[in-house]
Amino acid sequence: GVCVEDKGFPKMNSFVGDRHPLADTGEFSGRLRAVKDAVGDDLVLVARIEALIAGHGMDEALTRAHAYAEAGADAILIHSRKSVADEILAFAGAWQNRLPVVIVPTKYYRTPVSAYR
Repeated sequence: GVCVEDKGFPKMNSFVGDRHPLADTGEFSGRLRAVKDAVGDDLVLVARIEALIAGHGMDEALTRAHAYAEAGADAILIHSRKSVADEILAFAGAWQNRLPVVIVPTKYYRTPVSAYR
């Protein structure tokens, strides 16, 4: 599998600063389609959405998730800078298991695994 993130160039560490530029949703969706067209179902394609951690909010994260799913992503990776998992759980609730969700609990590592089931 491969995970491709939608952060704009130049890339910065997600925890540096409060707001980061993101790739254009249409352009990034085109990249995802190109990967799926080139390799088909032999590769798991994870679309990493940086909207929450980059300061763009839940609506932007969900808009991107829908676009990336439509473009052929097999899973969505969502990231947050918060020390509790509330934002991630809210995303998962709104997303309603349309595709698997991958998380990066760097900051909210104290949340028990059972909270994500």
